[in-house]
Amino acid sequence: MKVLISTRTLDSPGGFRFDAFERGFYSMFREHETTALINKKNQNFQKLAVEHDLLVLSGGDDHPQRLVTEIEMIKQFRLQGKPILGICHGAFLLTQLMDGKCESVEGHRRTEHTVWYKYEQRIVNSYHGSAITMAPTDAKVLVTDDNGFIESWQLENVMAVVWHPERDLDNHWVPDEFQDILKTLKESKK
Repeated sequence: MKVLISTRTLDSPGGFRFDAFERGFYSMFREHETTALINKKNQNFQKLAVEHDLLVLSGGDDHPQRLVTEIEMIKQFRLQGKPILGICHGAFLLTQLMDGKCESVEGHRRTEHTVWYKYEQRIVNSYHGSAITMAPTDAKVLVTDDNGFIESWQLENVMAVVWHPERDLDNHWVPDEFQDILKTLKESKK
């Protein structure tokens, strides 16, 4: 499977801008071919969507060019009916684009906290200052936290998770429904 993963835009102390790829994705998708999505205007988004099986919207910043790139890739993957996984920034972006609601929260940066999935407690990392307060219409809420905020939702073959599974090098946990999305994708490629 070919996985296209968005990159965050950073400014170096030396004053130049670059796109950065979270190294944990190499481990998370070790059985697949990964490609970094570069944040630039003049690229063939349709071709990228045709050539890849899964779009992962990574965590990080809301740089304007990154948003333009990601929104166009979301459009192309949705037009082709291909799956999308939004992580942290990507989860909040998908939520907002699909008419869900987010709000600012305190105490969720550089910490771990308890979430609930299928009546089981889990501990996830947290590196964000936002929370999903309403999932998109018709989305299934998969994971919530102790405050009732939505930590993960699924709508057809689109899934959002607000923690960073790529940073947990021992597990890379995402809800089981993500494996169902990948299984459907593999069967459709036969």
